[in-house]
Amino acid sequence: MSSETKKKGSFAFVAVETVVLGVYAILCEYMYYMQTLKLEAGLYESDLPYHIEMALDGWGYSLTAIVYRLLSMLPASNHLIAIFLSLCTIAAILVTQKWVSLCVQNKWISFGIALSSGFVMAFFIRAVQYSRYFGYQCGSIWHNSTYIVMKVFAAATFFLYCLIAKRYGKKFTWKDWGFFAVLLAVTTATKTSFVLAFAPAALLMLGLDLYLKIPVKKVLLVATTVVPTIAIVLLQQTVLFGDDTGNGITIDFAYSVYLTTGRPYLTMPLSVLFPLVVLGFNAWPVLKKTFADLKERKGELTHRDYIFSWLMWFVGFAEYVLLRETGNRAKDGNFSWGYDFCIFILFVVSMVYFVKNLKDETFANKKVRIVYGVFAGAILLYHFVCGVYFFAMILQGYTYFL
Repeated sequence: MSSETKKKGSFAFVAVETVVLGVYAILCEYMYYMQTLKLEAGLYESDLPYHIEMALDGWGYSLTAIVYRLLSMLPASNHLIAIFLSLCTIAAILVTQKWVSLCVQNKWISFGIALSSGFVMAFFIRAVQYSRYFGYQCGSIWHNSTYIVMKVFAAATFFLYCLIAKRYGKKFTWKDWGFFAVLLAVTTATKTSFVLAFAPAALLMLGLDLYLKIPVKKVLLVATTVVPTIAIVLLQQTVLFGDDTGNGITIDFAYSVYLTTGRPYLTMPLSVLFPLVVLGFNAWPVLKKTFADLKERKGELTHRDYIFSWLMWFVGFAEYVLLRETGNRAKDGNFSWGYDFCIFILFVVSMVYFVKNLKDETFANKKVRIVYGVFAGAILLYHFVCGVYFFAMILQGYTYFL
């Protein structure tokens, strides 16, 4: 391929990416602005007006609340807040694209995966659950502003962890420590949901690293990156669950799940149908290679990112199913936010594996590869179509309960 052809291809890619993300950003800005107005009859229904009010009342405890307070001091503050949330929405796609591009050496495919990850929703079947969102779970959310902001930092934190984890046994600098510790702390200060799923999963992986003979000093050093975050969590919990709030946390199996659906045994697998299909086709190859890595104790797992994404999903799932809040937050189902983000990550990593499966001929039998590609691809397409349709509807003002 000539240099001239490469330049044209690069220009075409940048042009398409800019137009697509630019249009999406404008649509999001309009939608978020309409959400700030708190219109009657549930039009453009969201949590945004309440988050702004909480911030201005001084009750908001997150970094998002600080941003809202600052922007509210300026003219056209509602538009500024909408622009801020729109930029966060686009930033989450760009951060995802950056990591995916390291895994898939094709910028068009990388952008396609990143863009799709911002829209994929549950495999909707109305006979199973009447609502496209309520009762299912997904990582594509446009009505909760703290989740939208958290998603950017949480994605960056997760992907940075994946990069560091692959080399920290050999190289882990204080710069790495500081950057990751600050990023994790900022993510937590935005919304606690991410770290509640991430930290237990990361702790389990550190235990596995000790078995793989990663130096104890390196493991302990990585573990200490959570120290600033612990301080933030304790502060947030004091605000949310202090003695004068009447709120708390208790174990109550499936309480939060049944708040939104009577058939969680169907809606929960449908929410992650594509990742489950990819797992079904990859379980044996991944397990086989992982056991070989563990046997060699070579200090690195070939499928570390994939294993960690499923492990974090399981932690988020367990917390969502087992725990609930008490007091006036009992019916909010707030443990779902961390689980929703885990689903987002699961889709991203599963899409990467899906592309790799088709490109590196993981399955020697060509017919199996074709069946897998068509079957899983069709399911992924429907996940994406469900998200695009949902976005188009709420963009017109329909409630997210639709």
